[in-house]
Amino acid sequence: MNSLFLTTTFAAIFTLFYLFLSFRIGYLRGSPVMELIFRMDGKIPEWKLNRNVRAHGNFSEYVPIFLVLLLIIETQEQFNFNYLLTICMIFLYGRVAHAICFAFYKSNPFLRISGMLCTYLGLGIFAVQLLLAVFRT
Repeated sequence: MNSLFLTTTFAAIFTLFYLFLSFRIGYLRGSPVMELIFRMDGKIPEWKLNRNVRAHGNFSEYVPIFLVLLLIIETQEQFNFNYLLTICMIFLYGRVAHAICFAFYKSNPFLRISGMLCTYLGLGIFAVQLLLAVFRT
């Protein structure tokens, strides 16, 4: 098995979801390329475009930090695979829930709050584990 299985797998999953969010922005902006692929619904309200831009931007701000932390932790080979997978799934839920909230709803407090809590949880757990590993050596 690839020694960086989780980092590789989640980098691919996050990239595919990032592309989805990118295509959605292109669609909402009325991109000529997107018009060739999808039927455009006409004028998109500015608030909808702004929320989708934020979903895209927010995703691109948090995911790279998580992947760097995951890469460092995975190369240390000190943690159980299932434990790391669980943290990755929590973070994945957080990013997808938050993006769906902003991209498809005018307001959805459950998706927004649970999404950010899971995002913070994933980042926080990995950050604390790395700090503990540094101080143990």
